[in-house]
Amino acid sequence: MRILAFSIFIFCNILSGVGQILEPIDSAYLNTFGDFSRNVNNIKDKVWSGMEVGPSCIFRLNGPAFLMNHPQPAANGKLLSDSTFMFKQAELALMGTSQTEINHHLTAHNNYGQSFYVSENQFYAELFHELHHVYQRTYIKKLQFDNPAELLTYPEDYRNDAIKQYENELLLEMLSGPPAQFEENLNKFFSCRVLRKEIIGDKYLNYEKRVESAEGPATYCEYMYMKEFSSTVKEQEYINKRFFYSLIEPTYGRVGLRNKHLLTGMIQCLLLTRSFSNWQTDYYNSGLMLNDYFFSKFKAQQIKLPTMAYYEAKAKYFTSLEKAKHNENLEAFNNESGLKITLVFNDFPEFKGFDPMHAEAVNDSLILHSTLLKLGKGSNHFSMANQQTVTQIKGQVWFVKSVTFFIPESAVKFNNNILVSNTENVNISWRYVKQVKKGNEYIITLE
Repeated sequence: MRILAFSIFIFCNILSGVGQILEPIDSAYLNTFGDFSRNVNNIKDKVWSGMEVGPSCIFRLNGPAFLMNHPQPAANGKLLSDSTFMFKQAELALMGTSQTEINHHLTAHNNYGQSFYVSENQFYAELFHELHHVYQRTYIKKLQFDNPAELLTYPEDYRNDAIKQYENELLLEMLSGPPAQFEENLNKFFSCRVLRKEIIGDKYLNYEKRVESAEGPATYCEYMYMKEFSSTVKEQEYINKRFFYSLIEPTYGRVGLRNKHLLTGMIQCLLLTRSFSNWQTDYYNSGLMLNDYFFSKFKAQQIKLPTMAYYEAKAKYFTSLEKAKHNENLEAFNNESGLKITLVFNDFPEFKGFDPMHAEAVNDSLILHSTLLKLGKGSNHFSMANQQTVTQIKGQVWFVKSVTFFIPESAVKFNNNILVSNTENVNISWRYVKQVKKGNEYIITLE
């Protein structure tokens, strides 16, 4: 009863203090946010010795944002407890599951207003993942992060796809298969990497290794949180699918490519934990990429690989289908309903964020974004979440010449030479110099 009274007190205080109404889902996550903080502090040293826990924020789009353990929260936040403040999500301009500077401090955040979470533990495991990234970026200065732009040009070669599928199956065998076959599988794993390097080259193999180096440890933390606090059958099913089946589920081309290397990195972390104590500190101090560190601890040699005719036959067929889908996806985008808006930039805007795992290079100059895109310039801003948007680029993803998307005509406003739109998926406020309407399309030149 005291808990209920406390929750009602917080709820009423929020309404009067900040002027926004909480939905039941907001209260549900707010009431478990403190438990998450205690859980993290209880397991962090067991999971990753030396890990420092930074600030975190949970939010719902167009709803509240709850900020915890932040050393310098903005003055417009509403204090709910000793270390938890409430803001409006729009005030912090948070999108997706990532890390963002809030008042000069990198902060992990996650959006609970999404229907796919099987439990609160899944949601908070992802937040723990992001907290590890905050730790990496704040304290581990030797760590090499991947360049997301390289994913967009990663070679779609069926030979590479075939060997990579076999390689991922070997990793799972090393973790869960017969111990007597570990050394043989280790040598095969090493040999697969050597062979794939000849196909895709140093640049793209190093891209994979950089993903593993930063994302592997973070995904390892996510897995360990789920393993520690999950208690239901549905959570165990999620663990098997998310962390193990997704590794060996056949995919081709660039589909799911980056996520695969989150998992290959995680498996290498699990194998290191099984054989070596306190390896985490040694790895971060080494300055090596995770895969290079892995092979410094597990000595492997190149051997002749078995025939992979079955893997190659499948890859040759399905990789070609994936390559053909790029133009099909662009055509489907151009046939979306609503008013077509094309924003043309006089100068390149500041590129503030995107989701590389859900961005597709249609060709050398067009990128199709599906989940996240953030641009800005001074007081001007553009944010897209969970809506398809095409950027025309110059050379690399960071240099945006134009943005195209579809939106209801009623959602577009022109106020004193400022383009304004605020929907669940698109938020824009940008000064424009010219607007031209041609049929069902606005072409708007921005400053």
